[in-house]
Amino acid sequence: MINVLHQALPAWVDKKMGILIHDLADDAESHARPIMERHLAKWEFTEDKEHLRLYFNPCQFVAIPLLNGPVIFSEEDFGVLMVARDNQGQLEYRVSFWS
Repeated sequence: MINVLHQALPAWVDKKMGILIHDLADDAESHARPIMERHLAKWEFTEDKEHLRLYFNPCQFVAIPLLNGPVIFSEEDFGVLMVARDNQGQLEYRVSFWS
């Protein structure tokens, strides 16, 4: 997975991304969360390669878990969709990249 991300992510730097985090816990609130739209300023892996950090600016980022569940890429009409699950935290991260 790390190699796939190393190849795919450089093309999305300075592009728009949409981030949606779903709480999958049984007791989670059921109302829809808004999609956060940001530009991808840079990306990096944590030292232990457990998370992918997607930076909006030099200080703010979202950390996507890579080892606690499946990570899936798919080509969509709008661009690329990455879905990562954190089974331990019961969260699903949906990140869309488009031009």
